[in-house]
Amino acid sequence: MPSDALQPADPVTTQAVQSHVDEANLVALASGMVPFASQIPNEGQLAEFLSGEMRKLGCFDEVILQPVVAGRCNVIGVVRGSGTGKNMLLNGHLDIPHPYGTWSRDPYQPAVEDGWLYGLGLGDMKAAVACQIIAAAAVARSGVARAGDLVVSAVVHHDVCGLGTKFFLSSWDEPIHAAINGEPSDLKLQVAHGGAWQFEITVRGRAAHISRSEDGVNAISKMMTILRSLDASRLTYDPAQAVPGLPRLVVGEVQGGSSPSRTAERCTARGDIRIVPRMTPASLKADLERLIADLRTLDPELVAEVRGLVYQRPFRIDADATIVQLVRWAHETVTGRDAVITDGLPVSSYVTDSSDLLRAGIPTVVYGPSDWQTVPDERVRVDDLVTAARVYALAAARFIGG
Repeated sequence: MPSDALQPADPVTTQAVQSHVDEANLVALASGMVPFASQIPNEGQLAEFLSGEMRKLGCFDEVILQPVVAGRCNVIGVVRGSGTGKNMLLNGHLDIPHPYGTWSRDPYQPAVEDGWLYGLGLGDMKAAVACQIIAAAAVARSGVARAGDLVVSAVVHHDVCGLGTKFFLSSWDEPIHAAINGEPSDLKLQVAHGGAWQFEITVRGRAAHISRSEDGVNAISKMMTILRSLDASRLTYDPAQAVPGLPRLVVGEVQGGSSPSRTAERCTARGDIRIVPRMTPASLKADLERLIADLRTLDPELVAEVRGLVYQRPFRIDADATIVQLVRWAHETVTGRDAVITDGLPVSSYVTDSSDLLRAGIPTVVYGPSDWQTVPDERVRVDDLVTAARVYALAAARFIGG
């Protein structure tokens, strides 16, 4: 069988797989994840919880706690096939954002109201991880013939750099032939997004008391000069490689000075650039250094240095790729509606582990419940959880089928 071939869809199997996605179990698992404050580096307790829940399901042939660093484990679940077919990966992460803004409820107390499940981190991305686990259980329970394996990886430290998935890929010796990344896409099929380069600019000044401020150099004032000129128009890139809405740049942290009465001898700004293909850490650093050099011709006292912090590559897969068309078929089978395949915002400005999966030679598409927003009273539709789980299960069953 060619590597990109799919077994024909069997209506009986299709119905059997969908029927084994149990809404009550799905909501219970997602709800059970909410109380864990699994922000980096505190994913360990959630990993232990999930491994226990996966064992209780009794459907996984293997449940593995894979140590990445001390106290922080990836959770790997495997539903085995006969070993004669292709293997699929369902990929998600355990780390979540911190709560932002003012919540009207406890972020760590799940609640179902009017068809919505509330709780911090459900969108990014506890809900999808629960869907992937229940989907794998549905495939196992349906009795569908399995030539290949279905693997679920719930990893630590996604953040920007994708540490958990990088570790999984470096440690997993069995081939993986396709993957679905469950980052929130509002049940759209995302086939591209940017990469990211986070940076730090440090400006050096000279401290002087306000009584002798003429003798000082205020690093904060110099930094303001840089930041007023720093926007995406300063970045060099190939328009032919463009991703909708990118590149885009934000500076989200500025720190400087030690006293309100003295000129600041140091000021540091940290920012994030969402990048398109062929933008590299070296080219990005050169862009910022070029801006600083231009400003220094007007102000010789401006002394600044640029340092890269974190980097992740962009992601793009052809919309006609087998994995994309497979998930499209599964979505349309479950919902009865046309699937939306997109490379646009807001997901085009995200960073997912799809970049690392694709670089490892694994065709990957992004598809998940929820529209990603870090907002108070975070929530996800229960119906969307069920849809995502059924889509994962159908796509996996057809891909690994014997």
